[in-house]
Amino acid sequence: MLFKSPGAEAAYRAAYEASLRLWPASPESLDIATSFGVTHVIACGPRDRPPVVLLPAMSMSATMWYATVAGLCSEFRCYAVDFPSDMGLSIPSNPPASRSDCAAWLSELLDGLGAAKASFVGASYGGFLALNYAIEEPTRVGKLVLISPAAGIVGLWRFYRRLVPLLLFHGGSMIERCMKWIFEDRFPHDHPVLRQMEVGAHSVQSGIRVFPRVFSDAKLARISAPVYLLLGEKEVCYDPESAAKRARRAISGARVEILPGAGHLLVMERPDEANKRILAFLRG
Repeated sequence: MLFKSPGAEAAYRAAYEASLRLWPASPESLDIATSFGVTHVIACGPRDRPPVVLLPAMSMSATMWYATVAGLCSEFRCYAVDFPSDMGLSIPSNPPASRSDCAAWLSELLDGLGAAKASFVGASYGGFLALNYAIEEPTRVGKLVLISPAAGIVGLWRFYRRLVPLLLFHGGSMIERCMKWIFEDRFPHDHPVLRQMEVGAHSVQSGIRVFPRVFSDAKLARISAPVYLLLGEKEVCYDPESAAKRARRAISGARVEILPGAGHLLVMERPDEANKRILAFLRG
């Protein structure tokens, strides 16, 4: 990650630590060397349990998984990841520039963690990355949980149509306006994870080069891992019914649910209900 100044770095690290205090006791901080740079990982759970890799939404970082990890870490070894060149504490030297790069990065990350195979849980942009990896490296994915994936299954036209007015509208910060749009009143806007995101917007120069795109039917048909797609009824990036319909048609055996009253980042809004569903799928 590229900080704008030493003061900006200090502010972001302090905000990151504040979010990390929400985690279950004694998370471990790991730095895994890859050809794309050093990837920062927050790990918790017994080392002898099956590995689960958690990939965050864009700009959120690994800390967003605090509530999900609390529900999973007694049964799984959880690895929450900061994507290179996005918010977080990873140090990119050669940020992924293509979808094949993103897959190569995850393979190197698994190698560094000593895992031949893992299950993946991805939210938003992280869901796109997890879906891409299941297509490119199907033998290394045990199970795949997609939480409101950004594109991949359907496009983000609803998101882009809304983004332009948000950028043009004057009144409050863009981050504040985005959070109000995404969460409405379903999640506190002064939460430490959202505060971290806002500090990051002022402190970090994002270097993301790979943006979400829709995968063809042929590519989605490559997925061999069991898939669970969990969407929120109040999804703002696309129509959840359309995403559910395409997933059922294009991904063999996919289990799909729409959670009533939940939005895009439902693992933060409704963690107990989300964890119950994710655990049932990973155990099954």
